[in-house]
Amino acid sequence: MKRYQQLTRLIWNYYREDNSESQRLKILGNCKVNRRWGDFRINCPSIEIAETVSDLIPLLELPIIKLRLAKRIKILIEGELFSLVTVGSQYLTPADAKKFLSNY
Repeated sequence: MKRYQQLTRLIWNYYREDNSESQRLKILGNCKVNRRWGDFRINCPSIEIAETVSDLIPLLELPIIKLRLAKRIKILIEGELFSLVTVGSQYLTPADAKKFLSNY
């Protein structure tokens, strides 16, 4: 049985009641996820997985903001930077921002 990292499980648990979003985020199980110096780091084994994770940034932003996990999301491919996104920037939709502010 594979043991997933605590941060990966935390993101999955945030969406546990929304089955479609939860299934989309299962790809994180293939990556190493950690936090360091204000960064939420997702280290992917291949470019295909990194591109898929990059498309999931809007889903990742909301729990990262609400749980105050990081200020930036870094997607890496075997340690090399693939993408860097500031949390709460262009990917957060107005509906998600409203949801965040109303529950904060």
